[in-house]
Amino acid sequence: MSWFAQLCAVLTLFGIGYHLFMLAAALRFFRRSAHWQALPDHLPPVTVLKPLKGATPELLANLESFCRQDYPTYQIVFGVDSPDDPAIGVVHRLQRAFPERDIVLSIGGSDVANGKVGTLMQMVEHAVYRVLVLSDADIRVAPEYLRTVTRPLQRPEIGLTTCLYRGRGRFGLATLFESLWITTDFVPMAFIGNWIGVRAAYGATMAFKREALDAAGGFGTAADQLADDYVLGQRVVAAGYELAVLPYVVDTVLEEELLGQAWRHQLRWARTYRACQSSGWLLASLIQTTTWACLLWLATGGAAPAPQLLAAALGVRLSVLGVIMALLRDREAALSLWLLPVKDLAMSAIWIASWLGREVEWSGQRFRVEADGRLTRLPAREVAAPSLAAPSQ
Repeated sequence: MSWFAQLCAVLTLFGIGYHLFMLAAALRFFRRSAHWQALPDHLPPVTVLKPLKGATPELLANLESFCRQDYPTYQIVFGVDSPDDPAIGVVHRLQRAFPERDIVLSIGGSDVANGKVGTLMQMVEHAVYRVLVLSDADIRVAPEYLRTVTRPLQRPEIGLTTCLYRGRGRFGLATLFESLWITTDFVPMAFIGNWIGVRAAYGATMAFKREALDAAGGFGTAADQLADDYVLGQRVVAAGYELAVLPYVVDTVLEEELLGQAWRHQLRWARTYRACQSSGWLLASLIQTTTWACLLWLATGGAAPAPQLLAAALGVRLSVLGVIMALLRDREAALSLWLLPVKDLAMSAIWIASWLGREVEWSGQRFRVEADGRLTRLPAREVAAPSLAAPSQ
């Protein structure tokens, strides 16, 4: 074999080993974190913070799930940055449908690079309780959600809890790919990061003690950061509190209809990860198992051991992911595993693209992600106006 074929073979074997390590990390996570579920209920009054931007078809159902919590006392603060945001109409519908709920609408925000954080900086002024639960607008939860995510906060050392998520949606091709990415790439990395001591918070859920958030500098410390959830988690830990990642899974409702939208979303995530942990993202090239196995096939013209290693790589990857999906109770993603090889090759292309620039698109705006994760707003692309002149003959 050529040196390149030998390299591909070694990296394929390395990837197979990585997937077995991934399985061990997943089993360890659920075993070692189960004690959080065994704690007695802890039911302090809670303020739920829901920053919004725009009204997608599933937004009302997502927000309704937060109004149906089996929890004695809680306030919900919805926030938008503009009085013209169509999400305001959805909030008004909720106020009429759930008059028993303490629902507050915050309009406006600070003019900072991260618009979501700018909205949060104003929303938190309306919070009346000392426990804050923050989640993104596309999250849908079960009635026991607030009981679960606040339970560990009874421990004095815990300042922040967070949890994993799985994809849900109408499942066109774009949402299938997004759901697979969450379950087959993001969640396994979270398991491994938890094992090696990387304590990260995820935007799907962050439940804070107010004193921990204040000690970390408040939401404003992430005002110019793309990875605001990661930064806030790190600041809380730096302030002397512990971060608990719970063995609890919420749904993120995926609504991308076009593959181009899914590509831009994944590229934004990849460049975010590159900014937060550049060395780890560089090492991610070593675990592109499906891609290395396919390159080995091409490099050898399909000669042995390429077919055997490709079969082993796919077999181990599918088996490990099947166990992880069972742990996450992610039946929808399991039904789309037939797309895994195509998704893996697409993610390798996104990994390469993440190193070819720093520009991202987010909420209709363009930003440059600096080396330290800060956002620099870029001007909108100019589109030439159509000419009304008659074409020349």
